[in-house]
Amino acid sequence: MQKEIICTECANRCHLLVEQQGEEIIVSGNRCPRGLKSGREEFLGERVTVHGFVRCGEEKIAVQTSKPVAKGMVYKVTLALKRVKVDGPVSAGMILAENISSTGADLIVSEGE
Repeated sequence: MQKEIICTECANRCHLLVEQQGEEIIVSGNRCPRGLKSGREEFLGERVTVHGFVRCGEEKIAVQTSKPVAKGMVYKVTLALKRVKVDGPVSAGMILAENISSTGADLIVSEGE
């Protein structure tokens, strides 16, 4: 079984080819180690990193969860993003909300794009 996935772990947005051979999951096309982990998790359908935007004054800033969350929680996290408001300057990696939607993941400012 094979699956093509676009990795969202960093700005590279690598096109991954993930396939299962017996018990082994093989990931190719990644340019960084995060792609290996992300490809395996996405292939197995277990967890994903949620990406989105929150308001900071008149602008929107890119945010993401600090770690992957269960796929069943993605909708709740996305709804919670609408309630997050930011005042003042922000920097990449800054925590905006701890334990968002009781997932165990924090909401952080993404590395700028």
